Amino acid sequence: MNYKSFADLSIDINNNLFKLNNEDYDLIVGIPRSGMIPAYMIGLYLNVHVTSLDSFINNEKLTSGVSRNTKMPLVFAMDAQKILLVDDSIVTGKAMQLALARIPNNIKESITTCAIYSDKKNKPDIDIYLEYVKRPRVFEWNIFHARLMKNACLDIDGVLCIDPTEDENDDGDNYIHFMLNAKPLHIPSTKIKALVTSRLEKYRPQTEQWLNAHNIQYDELIMLDLPSKKERQKLGLHAEHKAAYYKKSGLDLFVESAPTQALAIMTATGKPVFCTDNNQMYAPNISRALIKSPTSLLKQWEHSIAIKLPVSLKRIIKPIYTTLLTRN
Repeated sequence: MNYKSFADLSIDINNNLFKLNNEDYDLIVGIPRSGMIPAYMIGLYLNVHVTSLDSFINNEKLTSGVSRNTKMPLVFAMDAQKILLVDDSIVTGKAMQLALARIPNNIKESITTCAIYSDKKNKPDIDIYLEYVKRPRVFEWNIFHARLMKNACLDIDGVLCIDPTEDENDDGDNYIHFMLNAKPLHIPSTKIKALVTSRLEKYRPQTEQWLNAHNIQYDELIMLDLPSKKERQKLGLHAEHKAAYYKKSGLDLFVESAPTQALAIMTATGKPVFCTDNNQMYAPNISRALIKSPTSLLKQWEHSIAIKLPVSLKRIIKPIYTTLLTRN
């Protein structure tokens, strides 16, 4: 499962500015909604005007901030002589074709089409793409609204709603009040295949009531069949319970909030897990790829320790580790 965050989007655009910087674009047009954020990023990097597809077609007056002037000042959208039409990604090319179909024919020759991510290296139906990201793939800005959710498992606390506080998590009246009134976090706009939670089975009525109140659609609700919170903590089955269902389910993705559990679920199943708390996709082989295996016996030993560390910690120590290897 390939994943791109907003941070990745910014980095990937920045690393590919050489494909855009010498083309003298005087207007960036974004295709709503997913194309608007990369359009604004490119516009800021190149210091040119940015507008939406609708505003461009309506030839609306362009505006910019007061802190700096754009490189090529324009008054109206169609005053532009060289236009970059931007979307976040391309697969079938349908969204780009529909956008072009709305633009007057006499202006189309001024337009260069651009997608940040392409699912194929050879993409004749677009002028420029910045990065190749093969499928299956998902983006931070659409993960909870993608068709992928129909083939995914989601945890509840920390994903669909906030986690309970220590006082709320009393396995009693406070916890029941929390479950019925928990503030929502990520509400999917498509039906979920399975909700897999460490909440106890005895709280199914309250959980279902909250899910119905927030119009969350799902096929299955898998809960932990234990008598009490104390027993659950004693057995420590949180990740094991989730991994057991995910492994046998045939589903493609698990969404978990806790990094330690996300890593444990991925390790137990060999399948991708997205962690909402640190915005990381845990997937087989990705963790090991963060630190390349060196050749000497000593460095191999260091490496064998490093690959067992949590991904978040690896990202912190990797620059230090790389520097030490270079010096040695």
